[in-house]
Amino acid sequence: MSTGTLTAAPVAPSAPSRRRVVLVAALLVLALAAFFGVRAVMAHAADVRSGTEAVSAEEFGARTGAKITLLGVTAGGGMIELRYQVVDPDKASLLLHQEDKRPVLVVEDTGQTLAMVSRPHNHKAELNLGGTYFFIMANTQNAIKDGTKVTVIVGDVRLEHVVAQA
Repeated sequence: MSTGTLTAAPVAPSAPSRRRVVLVAALLVLALAAFFGVRAVMAHAADVRSGTEAVSAEEFGARTGAKITLLGVTAGGGMIELRYQVVDPDKASLLLHQEDKRPVLVVEDTGQTLAMVSRPHNHKAELNLGGTYFFIMANTQNAIKDGTKVTVIVGDVRLEHVVAQA
């Protein structure tokens, strides 16, 4: 009689069933679709151009009191100068004193939005009819370059296709 030890044959781990793999893949596809769908909806909802009225340059001036004269890229591309001429001092003063009337810039190709995060420095000066004034704002991620088409929003009106100049 021989004595020996019995060893069990190694048991291979059971491979996942085909149904489980298909189910996991389907759930992954659904999760990705939901993620990108929510991002698309949020991007559309966050578009500040929604709810504003596109107007001509003349109408923009009449409604805001400010005629846009320059959208300049300055400071080595790091800053934007929005220059305007006052056509109605009372309306234009709202640009300085009402947060919802501060200019917002939207890059037309990408939808990138630049807004003033704090009140512009103005020494409480009164705006004069025909006077030229400006706002300086950060050009975040160099969103605006020479030749970029930008929409300028003030309150509920927007002026489209303003071309940036270096």
